Amino acid sequence: MKKLKYLVFTMALFALANNKVLASGYISTSSGKVTVGSTFSATASVSGVASWSIRISASGPVSGCSGSFADTTPSGNNGSKSYTVSCKATGTGNITVSLSGNATDQNLNRQNLSGSRTVTVVEKSSSNNNGGGTSTNNVIKKEKTKSSSTKLEEFGVKGYKITPEFNNDTNSYSLTVPYDTTKITIYTSRSSDKQTVTGIGDKEVTIGENKFNVVVTAEDGTRKTISLNVNVDKKPIVVKVDGKEYSVVKNKDELPELKIEHSDMKLTLEEQEVDAYRLDKIGYILIGLKDSEGKVDFYKFVSFKNDEKPMEYHLLKFLSVKDFNLIYLDFPKSKIPSGYKKYEEVINDVKYVVYKLNSKSKYSLVYGVNPDTGKEGIYKYESSENTIQLYDKEEVKSKNELIKKYQKFGLILAGVIGLLILITTISLTRRGKSVEDVEELTKRDIRNIEKKTKAQEKKNQKEIKKKEKAEKKKLKKGEPDM
Repeated sequence: MKKLKYLVFTMALFALANNKVLASGYISTSSGKVTVGSTFSATASVSGVASWSIRISASGPVSGCSGSFADTTPSGNNGSKSYTVSCKATGTGNITVSLSGNATDQNLNRQNLSGSRTVTVVEKSSSNNNGGGTSTNNVIKKEKTKSSSTKLEEFGVKGYKITPEFNNDTNSYSLTVPYDTTKITIYTSRSSDKQTVTGIGDKEVTIGENKFNVVVTAEDGTRKTISLNVNVDKKPIVVKVDGKEYSVVKNKDELPELKIEHSDMKLTLEEQEVDAYRLDKIGYILIGLKDSEGKVDFYKFVSFKNDEKPMEYHLLKFLSVKDFNLIYLDFPKSKIPSGYKKYEEVINDVKYVVYKLNSKSKYSLVYGVNPDTGKEGIYKYESSENTIQLYDKEEVKSKNELIKKYQKFGLILAGVIGLLILITTISLTRRGKSVEDVEELTKRDIRNIEKKTKAQEKKNQKEIKKKEKAEKKKLKKGEPDM
């Protein structure tokens, strides 16, 4: 006995020597037994604390009786504080009221607080008057089967879209929010008023990963935990393209749909990881850039070894016709076919610069690269049937050569005619013909030569048209008139 007293006294001296006042806490209820429909209270009390944060929760046939409280300035000389909530018994059985949380004592030592109490719920008794007497009849009712459903009508974060979309069969979700976000609000909608949900409401978040758990408790006590991982993005990556500022899209979920065959990849920009796509057939790396209005477009990303030049971003413009996709490029001046002029044309609601023989032609030439084949060059768009195909340079070359051939023939013929006129004039002059006779003869000869020339030109035109008609039959969709 002396040894025990000595031990207690020694511990007391040790506590005083270290100037520590240990925190303590407990939970109590106003009654240990209540009837269905009645209200009771649950009280959490602490002492010897500098600050605390606790939650009172209940399971079983009960509603209410849940809340949280935090106070950095408890009242009293010994740092004591209490917090009370009201609870309502909704059915017969046992209600478990629990205390959880933590407290920091007056020496800034943190410790967990916990405790529980059980409250029994019974049916109300009924009284009948019989000849002035009073009797109490206990009415025994069959207890209803309690629901075990933990399904929710809704679950999410206000103002944001969780991934994947909410489904009661999925218990894990994620979300990325802007770097300047400091608070989010988790919300739910219960499928039954017999359910209780904890872990919802306003939550503070910091840059990086923030994990939260939402617990759904069914009427019979069955529990389901839903986890939510909230990633607060780092500071945005801002780039300049043609004098305008854009922010780099880091997450694949925010990128537009890309119907062209591609593979996923990661880039590191400003020490941050960025989702990107690679068009393997042509080696393009695509990233998303967002403008000040929130519109996201794909840009071709170009970097250089050893950072010898700044990184480049080139807007990617697609020309999609039915199942054909073309990456639209500026038309090189050296490759514009002879006779074609620059026009603007709307193809599938998008305006493009094209080259045509004339404004009424149904054929337009554009320059681009096919991401499925890797072929870069001139492509021909036909507006009446809304089709596009690679432009056949060999046939164009053949037609141009045919035209040049007949043009050369015409020049030779004109030279021959001029030479004949000159020879005839000299010959007649030497024979002593008068100027009038020479002029008359010359005019007659010229008319004859002109007739022959026109006849030859008609023949040449017929041959050209015949040649073009034969060539057009070889093409599936036809070729523009040259």
